[in-house]
Amino acid sequence: MRVFVLCAWLVTAALGSYLATVWIRNGGLRQRTPGVTRLPLWLVLGHVVLAVGGLAAWTVFLLGEARSSAWAACAVVLVVAALGFTMLLRWLPSSGRHSQAGTAERHFPLTAVVAHGMSAGATVLLVVLVVIRRM
Repeated sequence: MRVFVLCAWLVTAALGSYLATVWIRNGGLRQRTPGVTRLPLWLVLGHVVLAVGGLAAWTVFLLGEARSSAWAACAVVLVVAALGFTMLLRWLPSSGRHSQAGTAERHFPLTAVVAHGMSAGATVLLVVLVVIRRM
């Protein structure tokens, strides 16, 4: 089951990498002015850096059976999920006063966002279940 969690995490990371590539190619790094983008750089980078850190902690747990690494990965993946959910809520199309047609996040394919979110949800659930089962 622990290796299955790793596979789910890697699928989620691959889908996230695709979304990050779309965001960067469409000027996400250049859109730093408030009101221009709904996904500020700190939010995107925080999500990515913490996700990679959680994946590293899970890998350490797999290789060394360190329970503390599993708990760290569990805590980190919950924070990453919260940041991802925040990005999803900010990404959802709206016609509000901050909505602009030229933002980088407008180029995200809906299927990629849904696939990333579903695999992320499965990953979070699996991590929590494995960690609780190992208590």
